[in-house]
Amino acid sequence: MKKQWILVAATIISSPLLAQFTAGKKDSTGTKTLDEVVVTANKTPQKQSTTGKVLTVINRQTLANNSGRSLTQVLNEQAGLQITGAQGSPGTNQTVYMRGASAANTLILVDGMPVTDGSGITIQFDLNHIAIDQVERVEILKGAQSTLYGSDAVAGVINIITRKNQSERKVGLNLHLAGGSYGTVKGTLGISGAISKFNYSLQYNRLKSDGFSSAYDPGGKNNFDNDGIKQDVFNAALGYAITPKWNLRGYWQLSNYKASLDDNALADDKNNTNLNNELLVGFQSVYTLKNGSVTTNLNANKVRRKYDDLVNDPVGAGDYDPFHGDYTGRSFFAETYLNYALHQHLALLAGMDYRSNSADITTSYSSLGKDSLSADMFSGYVSVSTKAFKKFGAEVGGRFTQHKEFGSAFTYAINPYFMLHKQVKLYASLATAFRAPSLYHLASEYGNTALDPEKSSQYEMGIQVTDAAGKFNARVTYFNRKIKDVIVFQNLFAPPYGQYMNADQQHDKGVETEIRYAATEKLQLTANYTFLDGAITTTNNGKDSSYFNLYRRPKHNVNLGAGYQATSKLYIGAGFRWVGKRQDIYFNPDTFEAEPKDLDAYYNLDLYVKYTVLKTLYIYADFRNITNQQYFELYGYNSRRFNMMAGLHINF
Repeated sequence: MKKQWILVAATIISSPLLAQFTAGKKDSTGTKTLDEVVVTANKTPQKQSTTGKVLTVINRQTLANNSGRSLTQVLNEQAGLQITGAQGSPGTNQTVYMRGASAANTLILVDGMPVTDGSGITIQFDLNHIAIDQVERVEILKGAQSTLYGSDAVAGVINIITRKNQSERKVGLNLHLAGGSYGTVKGTLGISGAISKFNYSLQYNRLKSDGFSSAYDPGGKNNFDNDGIKQDVFNAALGYAITPKWNLRGYWQLSNYKASLDDNALADDKNNTNLNNELLVGFQSVYTLKNGSVTTNLNANKVRRKYDDLVNDPVGAGDYDPFHGDYTGRSFFAETYLNYALHQHLALLAGMDYRSNSADITTSYSSLGKDSLSADMFSGYVSVSTKAFKKFGAEVGGRFTQHKEFGSAFTYAINPYFMLHKQVKLYASLATAFRAPSLYHLASEYGNTALDPEKSSQYEMGIQVTDAAGKFNARVTYFNRKIKDVIVFQNLFAPPYGQYMNADQQHDKGVETEIRYAATEKLQLTANYTFLDGAITTTNNGKDSSYFNLYRRPKHNVNLGAGYQATSKLYIGAGFRWVGKRQDIYFNPDTFEAEPKDLDAYYNLDLYVKYTVLKTLYIYADFRNITNQQYFELYGYNSRRFNMMAGLHINF
């Protein structure tokens, strides 16, 4: 432990710039102000300093300084976020835990529109499909957000904003090439430009990695094979200004990857693969009014996952549990909303949306068609917010949702903030949220059409302190969330031997502390600390019992970072991440019972160097886990030891 804190001290004086939770445009000194424009807080562009919501921005520069890594590795270093699998072999499932909530309680958005996989037990989106080089920025909005964003936004939303036109010329080019550990090579090629009223962006991303064995071999003598990935991602963004007031934009992405899998924790498998394809098409229309705007969003998403675990592969490796699964999920989203300034100090947001999910599932054990696996939701929402007051701001809103199966749900949000001083803000929120049962919960062989949605209530409060020059910024937030009617799997003594039911209550709470300090014009320091606690309450024979159940999620988590611009061309940084003890559950095939397993605390120490050769060319080297720590995010599965990536980026 003493060694770890020595490393912390070393890192705080020379580490890489992480996300800017209050980042903005540069002033004359090169430091960041609080005036960055964000869109996720209230579905309209507004300065981040004018909202009381807890919002973190990962800007383009931060993403560029992490281009040798995946998007989930960068997200994993933000306060209140734990992404299990981010440090695993490429192609590992990425499970997002925001503020301790289960993965299904964080809504993923692409350009403000929800993306889901309707064929999953939960409909969470696979973040492996997002290439970091194709992302402009990420806005992370924490807290209950169902009033604005509907189902699944219980713990918050992650809005991934894709890159659009990156050049003021008719034709611009960007190229990124990199290679490193585990036989990893990646490349990005993009062209973009603007011609009169038309702008465009075309991007292609390729990733190939030999990886390493996902399953951990305790004795190191069982010859576990490597589990790698091959991935291609294509996307295109097209924009057209019909008039100065009316803009259209279309977005298209095609992603496919093939990843090798292992059989289980501590169990190798040499012929188990996952072929994953995703097609995403989006459209947006924004018409500007004298005092507002009307926005229409359309989004269609199709995901197909094929799992093949053969009895014998071409070289004769046997497998005792062959399996084939073919999962296709489809989702459609349509939304229109009005943002309108009713008065100098009062703004209105009003809209409605429609969501549809369907799926086809065929496995070695059963087949379910889209006739039974389909569900629809229709919602209307209204939010009123104050504006242009120096000392006070607030937002109050509500949403009514009608679901095809479970009926109706109502959510509300109240979010005030007070300026005690020009540099001191108090903020608070009282809100409710819901998560609709998935198609699998409702219509699979274990389904239950009588399920109610999970319903949650949450309050949070905090303080944010800045200095007049924008060099120092600190934020501390306390949150407390209760979820009722949690959907659980209940064992039965008759076929199908189980069914999904509403049963338990989940109660989570915690504290998030975030600090950014521009020590000098050249040196920026950041730090965040998250404390998390939670328990589930179950009722058996009329008696309640509670126990900690936040498996794989640490009670304590620390991230430190900074960036030092040594010269006009040389940037040097390092980062430190410490994750406290956790508990996992392992299904023991010998006893056929789940057993709790303790996971030790661990730390990662990272180093990053970038050198600008020309105005249009820079090279970099990214070293991760440089002390070669062995640790486990999931019991029985490996995580990345010392690894590195080096590459070059051209943009002209």
